Amino acid sequence: MQSLYAINPETQRSKWVAIDADFDGSLESLFQLQWELKQDGVDAALEQSRRGGHLWIFGAEPLLASECRIYVYNLALRLGIPVKGGGLKEGIEVFPRQDRLEDGELGNAIRAPIGVHRKTNRRYWFYEAEPTPEAQLAYLDGLKKLNESELRTFIEGMSLPEAYRPVVAAPYISTVSSTQYPEFRILDYVRTTHKDSRNWWAKCPSCAGVGRDRSGDNLAIQIKNPRFYKCWAGCTKEEIRAALGQPIHTRAAV
Repeated sequence: MQSLYAINPETQRSKWVAIDADFDGSLESLFQLQWELKQDGVDAALEQSRRGGHLWIFGAEPLLASECRIYVYNLALRLGIPVKGGGLKEGIEVFPRQDRLEDGELGNAIRAPIGVHRKTNRRYWFYEAEPTPEAQLAYLDGLKKLNESELRTFIEGMSLPEAYRPVVAAPYISTVSSTQYPEFRILDYVRTTHKDSRNWWAKCPSCAGVGRDRSGDNLAIQIKNPRFYKCWAGCTKEEIRAALGQPIHTRAAV
């Protein structure tokens, strides 16, 4: 499977945006987004996938990842389309998944357009062109590309919705563990996949227990203070601890 990483860490820019959806009713949501983008004069190409679809927007030049995310998140939420994270376990996923990366970081990958899927060994086509490589490439080449001045007009006065911003917690202060209940350290129980300037990212144990978090990065663990962690798909700390076999202990009432 040919995979693409969205962000160039040297510029924090991406040449494309991909919206991945594989929940019930996901294709209807992607068609709705495609139509609404067209009202802004933005051509978006809808590609089939194994369980839903990918909606692609291509830039005339590399665009700031943070500004791309502001545009798509606000548009989706205005239309009432669910966005994964912010308390929701199901919804669209937007690539790039981060606003910025540190040097050496890759971010999250997605199957490249017209790429062969590793599990199915199938090639998935764009809906609006004949299913041949030549027709598909000609279709993509003919799409109007989004430029930076247009994007900044669309997002004027907007910011990333608060529910989807990285969590900032207080500095870490070590606590004294009791013999009966030693201090829980989540990094002792999960394997991190990558990190950014603020967080380690790992597969959420609770999501994994029900077959979710295929990308392995729903769980954010603060680097500065790893006592603070959050599942961006909405799992609670109680659910995460229970999935690890380390339930949160509560004091008995007296």
